[in-house]
Amino acid sequence: MNRIRYTVELKDFHGHRFEVTLHIPARILQGQGAQVQLPAWIPGSYMLRDFSKHLETISSKNTTTNKKVLLEKIDSNTWYVPSSNQDTTLTYQVYAFDVSVRAAYIDTNRAFFNPTSLCLQVLDYADEVHELEILKPTEGSSFAKAWRLETTLTTKKVDQLGFGVYSADSYDALIDHPVAIGEFQAIRWQSCGIPHQMIIQGATKEVDAKQLAKDLKAICEAHIQFFEPASHRAPFKQYSFIVNAVGDGYGGLEHRDSTVLLCKRDDLPYPLQNLSKHESYEDFLGLCSHEYFHAWMVKRIKPKSFDPYTLDQRNHTRLLWLFEGFTSYYDDLQLLRSKRIDLSAYLKRLEKTWNMVLRQPGRHKQSVADSSFDAWTKYYQMDENTPNSVVSYYAKGSLIALALDITIRQHTRHQQSLDDVIRHLWQMYQLTQQGMSENDFDSAIEFIIGPSFQNIWKSFKHDYIEGTLDLPLMKLLTSVKIKVAPKTKKASENAESAKQLLGIRTVVVNGWVRLTHVLDGGLAQKAGLSAGDYLGSIQQERVTPARLDQLLVQLIKDLENSKKMSVTAYRHETEFSVALSSNTKEMKSLQPQQFTLATS
Repeated sequence: MNRIRYTVELKDFHGHRFEVTLHIPARILQGQGAQVQLPAWIPGSYMLRDFSKHLETISSKNTTTNKKVLLEKIDSNTWYVPSSNQDTTLTYQVYAFDVSVRAAYIDTNRAFFNPTSLCLQVLDYADEVHELEILKPTEGSSFAKAWRLETTLTTKKVDQLGFGVYSADSYDALIDHPVAIGEFQAIRWQSCGIPHQMIIQGATKEVDAKQLAKDLKAICEAHIQFFEPASHRAPFKQYSFIVNAVGDGYGGLEHRDSTVLLCKRDDLPYPLQNLSKHESYEDFLGLCSHEYFHAWMVKRIKPKSFDPYTLDQRNHTRLLWLFEGFTSYYDDLQLLRSKRIDLSAYLKRLEKTWNMVLRQPGRHKQSVADSSFDAWTKYYQMDENTPNSVVSYYAKGSLIALALDITIRQHTRHQQSLDDVIRHLWQMYQLTQQGMSENDFDSAIEFIIGPSFQNIWKSFKHDYIEGTLDLPLMKLLTSVKIKVAPKTKKASENAESAKQLLGIRTVVVNGWVRLTHVLDGGLAQKAGLSAGDYLGSIQQERVTPARLDQLLVQLIKDLENSKKMSVTAYRHETEFSVALSSNTKEMKSLQPQQFTLATS
């Protein structure tokens, strides 16, 4: 065998372990030997996750003589395989019990893995063909008799259930094709002549396959036609949505020919359900739309620093506001364009995003360009101070796309739009097959919109992308006949508004209300409360989860009447008291701006 090959066995269902055998041909080991390394992160999720922490025992032997080969561990995720004139195999076990879309999982209900979690990379040989063999479950796994395998990897020799040998043109290609194993509900359709499917695990009853196929077909066709309005040609030969439905969860991770989605079972559509009142299904379609858009934007058009990925260290870029933020703009816009939602629903989703950004004090401290660069250590490692120090390049990035789109349309008298700029990026990628430098978006704007727009763009970029100013959305939306009005709910009449004024976010822990976040500028921080504090009483009345909303609304009413209020709390198991005081004028200035949107 002259190729690098991985053999994956579903070894231990109850202990949640895969066993992997890596075959390294002698031609690679002759001379200097080789180094093998497990990635520290997975593309699309910008955080060092050190997948090697789940790699358990590892051994190696000469394939011909069966003689043991001693490996040298270089660091936490890298091993040296000594020089040899014979093929060598490495065998190791990987613990896999991560339900997220990023890693690997196995039990008696299903199995799933991203190759970044299981497949050691043979360094310096990433660009050659790799093979992946996945063995069918056998002894002691009668529950898996009906299991089949789903992946978008190229088949080489597989059985009717999908078990067998697959190939990839490179290691980078190998890790971009997740593998799902088990029993599925499958929905299949064609969009622009390309076979698509959604395979669902975890749903405890039959989903409405007809509705899903109808909606996903429309969404996928809208995306394909967006990027290729003339040819309607997709950049892939097949596409799979791999869905794991759970009691509580949400997320997605893009791949070149597929995406992995995590959702609540309640997010899915079921027969005889009134979908006009099913907002969580709308959210699910938005997630599908987002990850599908990534097949062009991130998986093909990508930052230069990702080309190629360096999988043992952080790959920094200041462009995630573009790649994730603009994708977040188009995911909802394409729901509207594909007629999956109407304008009223679209504006409701936009309103939610805008108001969420306005509630984050961190938007005044960090630009979306800085947020992009620091995603590895800030956005992806959130803590109790995150809302005070970080801006979401997803959420504000989507608002930047909206504002820029309207600005371009007005400047060109509706002859051009942001659509034209994004299509130009796609055309340039097809010509060059190269990643985008930090300034390529500026060049695209100038090329498509023209020199007359440059001063407008430079000012826009300085203020809203490199800077921290709030976008002029009220003015822009009003100019396109969207009615913008301040939300009228008073903090003394609404518990959620009361929390915003106080600047607190809470969670229930063992019957106690704990502050998860205390926002800069809020009355709670001013009084001396901090994230992690447990609320004991407000004005000598005990705080319970059931009475929290009532007590907060009454607290605000009393503060409006200039009463001084006492709050008892616990920090590090020690009781303390603070006093809150304010007045109507001050509270009005502290209340975060919130808006409602409607058609004029």
